[in-house]
Amino acid sequence: MSQRAANLLGAHALVATDRMRRAVGMELSSAAVLSALETFADGASIDDLRRVLGLSHSGGVRIVRRLEARGLIVREPDPADRRAVRLHLTADGRRAARRVLAGRQETLAELLAPLGQRETADLERLLERLLAAVTDDREAANHICRLCAPDVCGHPDRCPVTQAALAL
Repeated sequence: MSQRAANLLGAHALVATDRMRRAVGMELSSAAVLSALETFADGASIDDLRRVLGLSHSGGVRIVRRLEARGLIVREPDPADRRAVRLHLTADGRRAARRVLAGRQETLAELLAPLGQRETADLERLLERLLAAVTDDREAANHICRLCAPDVCGHPDRCPVTQAALAL
């Protein structure tokens, strides 16, 4: 493996992260909660979401409280377990989630703009291989895709993360 390639990838990953943070206008963990609830986790529990985000239980509770205080999510009692709650986006939360997804997509498109069509296709194939290789299980897939736009990647049929998780 090329140390230079790894170093360049790390630098570009930080550029992408910094630009996405600016584009979505909030911390990426909050953006990931909104995105996940919008795209695949509507009705999730706090525990489900904290696993998607890779947070402790207390970290999950804190982020839910912040988003609830901003009027972006609501808690509803879980009909199967009265001690648990299910989380849903409010109308404002749906709008914010859509802004997050659009801002992310626009930012990433700008980062790929210097590449030609063939280079973009080559990069897409390489990224598919890399993403499939790091998908250990379904929980890892949810974590990897916490900010993804499923319709863009072809979920579930063409998404390399979903396909790798299903193959396990």
